[in-house]
This record gives sequence, structure tokens and C-alpha cells, in this order.
Amino acid sequence: MPVASRSYGTTLRSGGKEHQRGSVVHPLRHSRARGGEAATLNEVGVTDLALDGNVRGIPTGSTVLLAGASDAGGDAFTYTSLATLMLAKHEPDLVPSGLARRDDAIPESVTYLTFTHDRAHVYSELDAVLDGYQFETLTDNLTVADFSQRFMELLPVPGSLFDARRTSVDIEPSSDEPETGDPDDETFGRLLDDIGDRLAAADDDLIVLDSLTDLERAREFGLSQGRIVAFLLGLREAVVNWENVAFVKLHRPAAEGRSDDLVHGLLHGSVYFYSNDKGFETYRTMRVGSFGGALDTERQTVFESIVGPTGFRAKATKKIGPSNW
Repeated sequence: MPVASRSYGTTLRSGGKEHQRGSVVHPLRHSRARGGEAATLNEVGVTDLALDGNVRGIPTGSTVLLAGASDAGGDAFTYTSLATLMLAKHEPDLVPSGLARRDDAIPESVTYLTFTHDRAHVYSELDAVLDGYQFETLTDNLTVADFSQRFMELLPVPGSLFDARRTSVDIEPSSDEPETGDPDDETFGRLLDDIGDRLAAADDDLIVLDSLTDLERAREFGLSQGRIVAFLLGLREAVVNWENVAFVKLHRPAAEGRSDDLVHGLLHGSVYFYSNDKGFETYRTMRVGSFGGALDTERQTVFESIVGPTGFRAKATKKIGPSNW
């Protein structure tokens, strides 16, 4: 039976796949302290192929940079993580009991904010990575905040191509009349103000920002680097107060992201994804960066990763010293 989005009413996936409990990533394992204390995130791991004790967890109130080339596995990590957390919250029988027991600390839903991809594109990417039960549970509890048209309005796209774009009534509306004239830092600033308002309205959700890459490209059209940094700093501090987690995607080779002082270390922590051609296959690995000391160790663990029928999977393979980070 096709899986239809409850929120958007569009059939986007063919069924026929069996539900299975393969190894799926869950980077946010929660536990709630007794006596009503705030939740904390104890572990970052992969079911069955756990990251064991080497990584002690992403703290609550963290904004996390997910950086890597587009084929390195970062997107699959994001989608599988979100799906697993929504399964733990809404279908606990389909996840390991250790995660299901912490469902009270997992947000009810996800807000996925996109600058250049419309809702149908996001669903298509989810469909390509996730199995049927993962896809259905995630999309039933997912809101796509689609700013693609607002973003495109600020770019010098040829009129005939802009008019031919895919449109939807679900696109985030502008609070004012469409911008006219050449874009500049102020016009992009007004867009970021509206995006900030939209994220503030989702303060109880897990948040994904797709992507920092789009903001960097907008520098070609007038957006200043300073405004990008200020936006990310504001998001970082807001997430601390909201006590949730935000993923910020960056489609750039991991080595470039780590060498960019404006990006590396700006947020609370980072996860880097690498890909290397190995014969006829692509060899992918993942490394977890610093979270203000919470995840630091003398030697960093490298995780070999693959994308299978149930999304992203990883296993610890070796440790490397600081000279190879």
C-alpha cells in the first residue's frame, strides 16, 4: 500500500517493504534525571554497531554541524537519525528497548527548514534513504519549512525559469511584499529575520537547517559573511535555551570545513563525513568533533559507515591521534 503523507496528502512512496529492525543510527539517546531535572543526551551511537564508550554523547542544547561532501553520508545520517528518534517516540516497539525507555525526553516532532529545496524534493530524498516504516513515521511527524521560493526571489534567476519552478501553497509566505531591485545584505537580512521567527516557533522540535551551503552561496548575491555568522551564533544560543538539538548541514568536503576557522568551532560540536573512491566502490567514514570537551578524547575514533536498506549504519574501526585529525 502506498504511504501517504498525513500532513501534505501526497502519495510519495511505494510500499511492499517489510518492517525490519536493522542497524539504524540514533545520535540522540536521552535520559531524564530523577527529580524533574532537565534531560541530557547520554550517548551517540548506532544500534547493534554501537559507538560503544568512545563517544559519550551530544549534550542537550547543542547545535551540531554536519559537514561532508554530498556523497559522504551526511544526508543519510541526518534522515536516519530523525527517523529513529521519531520511531522511539511514536513506535517504540520498532527500536531497541534502551532507546524506547527514554522516549519521554525525545521531542514529538521535527522541523526541517530548507532554503533551496521544496517539500517534494525533501520527501524524495527521505524516500531514497529510508525503509517504508521509517519514512512513514518520520513524515507523519515532520514539518518542512520551505523557504525556497523566498530565497529564489532574491536571486537574479531568469524570469522564464523562475515562473517554471514547482510551486506549492505550503511554501512559507512572506511577511511583506516581494523584494524588488538588486538583492543586498539588508534584503537577505529580512529573510533571515523571518527564518529566525519560524525557528523560534519550533522551539519544542528537533531542528534541521538545510543548509549552510546555501547561505554561503548567497554571498555571491549580496549576503555578507558577518550576517551568516551572526545568524548561526543566534541559533546556537537559542538552542541552548530551548534545550533541544539543531543540525546544520554543510555540503563541503570535511577537510575544507575543518580548516575553515569561521565554520569549525562556531557551533557546539560537529560530525564530519568523508568519502574516498576505493576501486569500484566508495569508502565512507565518520568522525565526531569536539562538543566543548564533552566528547573529547586523546585519540579520535573513526567510524566506517555505509548506507543500506534501513539508512545509515556505522561501526568503530580505529583510533587516530591528533596529528591525523
